[in-house]
Amino acid sequence: MVTIKINNKKIKANEGSTILEVARANGIHIPTLCSNDALEAYGACRLCIVEVTEGKCTVIESSCTYPVAEGLEIKTDSPRVIAGRKVVIELLLARCPNVKAVQKLAEEYGVIDSSPDFGKENEYCILCGLCVRACNEVVEAGAIQFVGKGVDKIVDSPFHASAEDCVACGSCAFICPTGIVKKNDLATSATCSPEGTKEEGPKREILNWQVEYELKKCFKCGNPFAPQPHLDKLSKRFNALPQFFNYCPSCRNYIEVDEDKCLGCCSCMENCPVGALEVDDRGGYDKKAKVYTQNCMACHTCERYCPVGAIS
Repeated sequence: MVTIKINNKKIKANEGSTILEVARANGIHIPTLCSNDALEAYGACRLCIVEVTEGKCTVIESSCTYPVAEGLEIKTDSPRVIAGRKVVIELLLARCPNVKAVQKLAEEYGVIDSSPDFGKENEYCILCGLCVRACNEVVEAGAIQFVGKGVDKIVDSPFHASAEDCVACGSCAFICPTGIVKKNDLATSATCSPEGTKEEGPKREILNWQVEYELKKCFKCGNPFAPQPHLDKLSKRFNALPQFFNYCPSCRNYIEVDEDKCLGCCSCMENCPVGALEVDDRGGYDKKAKVYTQNCMACHTCERYCPVGAIS
């Protein structure tokens, strides 16, 4: 543990934590647009800057990347900090004047408009990098990256073509603070060609990366719940059998055996992909299926093979 001061308040903090983490844990607000607990600190937006004094040296640093240390004195709302944040907000307002998150910050800090010298491009991407980092660090798909430099820098798929590595999980759309990443779940779809129109099932499209994948339907409720490439990737990553994703999260319940119906035919045991079922032989014809929940992955394969509907 180390002792630091934030806005003249003494705080005990775990060594290795960042200033932003400690501030949040103690109810001290520091604005940020590029921070997420699921991702490594990045320091892209520069809104979380604070004034850090260590000994006789005082610097302006991003709080999301600066680790706490014994004796640090931190100010989150000093005149220098507020002035720096206003510059950042003015630049964001010049690039993305219609983004609600930027408008809210501008109102909070009294930034009425950006300088005419900056020029308004009416963009919606603030280049926070959240979508890129989520795709690479969490999903591990690597489907999108930053492309270009300086004012031409954008988030894009390779060669501005359809992102072949995208699994349409939607993480980029979920984490985007501006809503520029567009994810659409279509209840029905169709492909038009000179031969005619071919009706297709539910699909998910990520417009920004030019991808479209069929959504898998739950075997129980029939509702589409996830794109097949995403489920395939999860199966490989967590070494799960494909049957695990036959049911949506809402319907993935562990099985129960109705002993009054069970014939002890062993069909469930023979077809269980993970060996979660055995037949309890009580002598003679008294045999009943028994499930070991610690092995069961709720794929319900056994339910489909039971001839008398004893498993549910």
